[in-house]
Amino acid sequence: MLGCESIAPTDFEDLARRYNATGECLFHCEPLDPRQAAQRRYVDPLLYVFWTQNEDGQALLCLLAQLKTVACRDYRDVEQTSLCLGSTVYAFNRGFNSISLMSIICSDAFDFTPHIDNMHTNCLLIHIQLNPKPAHTDYAAYRTRLCSVGTNSHVELLCLNWAKSIREVKSVGKSVDWNNVAGSAWYAPPAKFSADDGLIDALHQGGLYYCLLAQRWHSFFLNYEGQVIQLQKQKLFFPGEQALAPKNFVAVEERCSWNSAGNSWDPGAVANDGFSDALVGYNAISGHLHVASQASPLAVERAIEMLMGPRGTPGYWYTVNELDAVHLDNSEESIRRVTVHQDPDLNRPGSSYRLQRLQRAHDAIGLAQSDVPWPSPVQDLANGFKLSWKRNSPHSNVEPDTGDRGPASLVYLSDQANDWAIESMHQKLRTAVANYAVTEACEAGKSAEELSDAVVRSQDRLCVVFRRDNRFGTRGPEGTNLIDNPASVSPVDFSEDRS
Repeated sequence: MLGCESIAPTDFEDLARRYNATGECLFHCEPLDPRQAAQRRYVDPLLYVFWTQNEDGQALLCLLAQLKTVACRDYRDVEQTSLCLGSTVYAFNRGFNSISLMSIICSDAFDFTPHIDNMHTNCLLIHIQLNPKPAHTDYAAYRTRLCSVGTNSHVELLCLNWAKSIREVKSVGKSVDWNNVAGSAWYAPPAKFSADDGLIDALHQGGLYYCLLAQRWHSFFLNYEGQVIQLQKQKLFFPGEQALAPKNFVAVEERCSWNSAGNSWDPGAVANDGFSDALVGYNAISGHLHVASQASPLAVERAIEMLMGPRGTPGYWYTVNELDAVHLDNSEESIRRVTVHQDPDLNRPGSSYRLQRLQRAHDAIGLAQSDVPWPSPVQDLANGFKLSWKRNSPHSNVEPDTGDRGPASLVYLSDQANDWAIESMHQKLRTAVANYAVTEACEAGKSAEELSDAVVRSQDRLCVVFRRDNRFGTRGPEGTNLIDNPASVSPVDFSEDRS
């Protein structure tokens, strides 16, 4: 399938005649409306290119042109007054247990929502567009409907927009910078992808960024820069018997980026997710978070999510579908993950969300040089720490620079929380770390006394820091649970010689 440049109606019809006259292919398109063709300046087609057979069973190359059917609304009414519209949207292979295909062009989306109910089974939908705001509510309305009715169906949606930062040439010597996002993405219903950490991080390195849309639909955003990318894609569905349906969905096989000096597409380049650019100016976190993101972008998201105070279920806030940062902004499908920073425009909700988190992380590192009344069990944080997240300690997010007490759980609410919010967050995380400690102790076959000790110790390394009236406060463990003594041991040693 090819997206095509606009062409005058007469030139388009002449092109069809010339191709068909060669006898080497079949060029087909619906007849143009004679009145529109005479009065309007251009058509806006996409072109399907495929092999078929003629009536004699011989191979035949077919070029099937589909015209835009709905004019875009813009302040100059260019398409309303100049675009020659078609009336046909083609659907391929709509038979039972067959994989079908349908495509729409840009503002065709305005009138496509009513057709979703008939097209959400066994179908790949492709939406091509050149649009400064590809996720505008008018364009995204059909996606909202698709997420509602197609959640349990074999259906996928591929939205292809141009690369970011388009420059529109108005006339000789005059141009306008759109400052746009690209916004190309592949969408799939919940059952299509396992949301495995390794898969998500591998896709990230290849320039495919995972997020969650409404109804827990998976979305895979393509890197916003100009690129040529080769994907290995699973079938839309597997008819017939199968032992196990894998849920890998997609993998990046090859990626080429443009080399302006050599005027060529060069393979093998690691996609620039923009995270290093986002870290500029945040010196306290830039070094160690950049290194951490090379190993696992998701680990960086989790470390900062914990620092902000996780919103997800206490025991499972770190799972992918519970991470607040992984969910797209509802209004513009704007990416909120701090490790994907390709639209720095602060007017975009995702950008302001990311920068707020980076600022909080930067400020949190400075707590080590501030007058924070650290509880005794986390006093080592006063000597400095780094943000870090590891699977074997999922409720911890900082590594002290000194000592051997191991990772800790730090939440920094700044001055944006009242007493109820502070206590609520502390209680939520106390429950999470205690339950995790119980699970670990039971799996290790610990005794009841050891289990009790593990529960208390787990809470020792939890601290909520806040600021009130320009003074820092903390909410730490209940009582004084010293790290160097078992929690079950009495603070008074009756065997001690006190003579």
